[in-house]
Amino acid sequence: MSIKGYLGKIEVGDGLPACIVGIINISEASFYKGSIKTSKEELGKVTMQMINDEASCIDIGAQSTRPIQIYGGEGRVDALTEQEMIKNALHVVLDVVSSYSNVEVSVDTMRYNVAELALKRGVQIINDISGFKKDPKLADLIADYDASAVLMAARKEPGDVFLIPEIIQELKKSLNVGLDAGINKNKISVDPGIGSWEARDYHHDYLIIKKLKEFRTLEKPIYVGISRKTSIGKILNNAPPEDRLYGSIGASVVALINSAHVFRTHDVKETLEAIRVAEAIINYKE
Repeated sequence: MSIKGYLGKIEVGDGLPACIVGIINISEASFYKGSIKTSKEELGKVTMQMINDEASCIDIGAQSTRPIQIYGGEGRVDALTEQEMIKNALHVVLDVVSSYSNVEVSVDTMRYNVAELALKRGVQIINDISGFKKDPKLADLIADYDASAVLMAARKEPGDVFLIPEIIQELKKSLNVGLDAGINKNKISVDPGIGSWEARDYHHDYLIIKKLKEFRTLEKPIYVGISRKTSIGKILNNAPPEDRLYGSIGASVVALINSAHVFRTHDVKETLEAIRVAEAIINYKE
């Protein structure tokens, strides 16, 4: 079984170079302070840098989902604030990206009003970490725009599923919501939900990465967000996010070997170079 699909106009899947998605956080509450960009100058500069570093897509998020039990809950924003933040960021990012036909922009949101704003502005990828569990109408909206969806595993809240069979089952439910709404079956990717969410700990991340191949049963491209997560720091003597780059790269290469197709990362150049070397070795023919 060969898995292929699309993130916007980017073809992803088996036999294709892994897709590198650069992260831009515009929330002051993000767990990794190095990723926070709020001014127009910062947004323009980091967007251009990610393009130069060969990111295929740039993902913008305004609502922090950092683990409250680790970092606290300050800085969460309401729907209208998130909408305004995304509106301002898109104005800058889309202006830069418009000169590069091979680069897509995605918006990380669970909220209908934010997704609608983004889609109206021409964004073609919505990254919903609730997998349509927060607002199933989001699926209808994405279908109306013939856009792509990234669906993360969730029962009710992001990260509230634990064991691999449960994660797969919840992703199946999310896929069915999307397909029933009319989203193109080739425009959905699945995210198993790596991260130390409120209800679980870092051990689940290791299991997900180790058993990523099991998610191939969903027949959708596998999208992972490993970059600088708590589980990386735990292995490295509780290193803070600022010191988790090399560990993140190591985990990303393991994920590649285990069937990941898309990598969401704070560090585009470093991740891309590691992945490309790993791909070359994996695909080397004697």
